[in-house]
Amino acid sequence: MDIINWGDIRRGTLAIVLVIIPTVLLGTYMAAALQSHQITGPGLWQLKRTKVPDAVVEPLHELRLKPYFFKFRLMSEVEARIADPTLYNKYKKKIEAQISGIPMPAVEYIFLVTLAAYYWILWFSTRKYFPDGQV
Repeated sequence: MDIINWGDIRRGTLAIVLVIIPTVLLGTYMAAALQSHQITGPGLWQLKRTKVPDAVVEPLHELRLKPYFFKFRLMSEVEARIADPTLYNKYKKKIEAQISGIPMPAVEYIFLVTLAAYYWILWFSTRKYFPDGQV
């Protein structure tokens, strides 16, 4: 008459690893992964106010309000526009701080569909390995 046996520990571990952790990770990082990035006019003005040289700020006006899906692509475009690599390396953190995200509309529904697809795949695969329903 055990209170907790190895089957309970195994089922609890499987629930944590296959259900709880993926749900938390999807809920935390899905919205951030599905947003575009851009440099705005106020962001450029803030760079100007923090004494960033005009050689860095002026080329960025061409990139203003152009959406980029990945932040690293926007930063590589910024690096390509700035002529002096030492200036880019010196002010990289300040430029990156002024990049704003454009959230995707209805990301909650995309999260729910992705989560439902994950649970369906999990259910389908567990039926294959545990046909009698006992985990």
